[in-house]
Amino acid sequence: MAMYEENYQALIALIPDMTVDSAILSSICDLPDLHVEVIERGKYTLTISFLHLLDDHEVVPDMHLKIKVYHDARVAEVLTYQNKTGFARIYTYPNRKIRYPIEKRRVNQFFSEWLTYCAARGYRFACSATT
Repeated sequence: MAMYEENYQALIALIPDMTVDSAILSSICDLPDLHVEVIERGKYTLTISFLHLLDDHEVVPDMHLKIKVYHDARVAEVLTYQNKTGFARIYTYPNRKIRYPIEKRRVNQFFSEWLTYCAARGYRFACSATT
């Protein structure tokens, strides 16, 4: 649970105004654009989509994440990564879908590291939205 709480705090640092209801962009000179779109907003939750447009998507595909933010519990978790969904907490191995035994944890750990990368590079989302 600690990782989900840390992800929430890092996400709040990246997007200080979680009340935005549309797509927003963070653009830094000489770095790939980072897009966020609000997918769904509930009373205590928020579902957002990240799209990191990488420079050479023929070698490395653009990064796409869908995140569920639980404001009441102050945690954030990955729902989809590169269009893969439905991460179970633990998978038996081997399995038919060739899922890593602790794939859910690994995907959320990647999200944590990616948020750290974004913070170190200076990505931030302003309150004003763009479409």
